[in-house]
Amino acid sequence: MQVALLGAAMADAEEHLQEAYTLHRSGNYKKGMKEAQKARKRFLKEGLPGRAVEALRVMADCALNAHDFREAKRLYKELLAEAREIPSPSLQAAAEWGLGEVSRYNMEYDIAAAHHETGLKLAQKTGDKWFTAWNAFGLGKSLRGLGRLEEAREMLLMARRLFEELSLGEYVGWVDRMLTEIGGHVESKVPGEMKVWLCPQCGSKYSDSMVEKLRQGRAVTCEYCGTTVG
Repeated sequence: MQVALLGAAMADAEEHLQEAYTLHRSGNYKKGMKEAQKARKRFLKEGLPGRAVEALRVMADCALNAHDFREAKRLYKELLAEAREIPSPSLQAAAEWGLGEVSRYNMEYDIAAAHHETGLKLAQKTGDKWFTAWNAFGLGKSLRGLGRLEEAREMLLMARRLFEELSLGEYVGWVDRMLTEIGGHVESKVPGEMKVWLCPQCGSKYSDSMVEKLRQGRAVTCEYCGTTVG
């Protein structure tokens, strides 16, 4: 009887987590967060820390995509700490990726690059293509923001290859656009000298008029991927 109850509780927790995945993919981040929270509480109650940390990752991703950056940063830091305890290099790579994304939304490209570089090494250590790809893409965007174009190009080409292997065609397109945009630019000789305003999502360069709006504290929407910031 006790075993049956335990199995039912685990199944219930997994059901909430699967629903959180579905809601996240559909862009319903607030409900996705709630489902992931329910899953996490149940996993912790059943003594399943690994699954609880995965639920925490989904919570953090929901906060990030909802543009609740303060909450996302808090959750990714918590994720990093718990992933180290398990330990899980892949989930550590996920946390570093998330912290890098939060930093890049704030145009803190140097901090973002450091997080993505750490995440990239962790993902490569375990052969995790998913987080290798995403950290390489994040690092490429951050290095571009710092004007380190040759290094950015190298990371973007790595991300492109992995996105193709993962059948993520939309993101291959994002990388191709970035590679085209930086093709005619000159490498900066001084770190940060060519710091540019980039869409934090796809990495496309904002037009001068969009940059001016951002400086005035107004919102802008990326003409390529549709992400709104500001």
